[in-house]
Amino acid sequence: MSRKNDKDNWQEPKDKTQWLLDLIDVSEAAVKTYEKYLLDKADHDDLSHVMICLRKLLPMSIEDKYKDN
Repeated sequence: MSRKNDKDNWQEPKDKTQWLLDLIDVSEAAVKTYEKYLLDKADHDDLSHVMICLRKLLPMSIEDKYKDN
């Protein structure tokens, strides 16, 4: 699935407080998993899983930010 489709499918959260709490939790998990990955204590599947979870919470598309580069 392309990022454009991800952006098109993203919906404004009804409970923004819960969304923010979820975003913080998944962001923390992403940082910790990436640190473990760098130390060879997590594999690419672990890192991929947590990054997909993080991406699903984010409303923006990276193509929009870097389309002119």
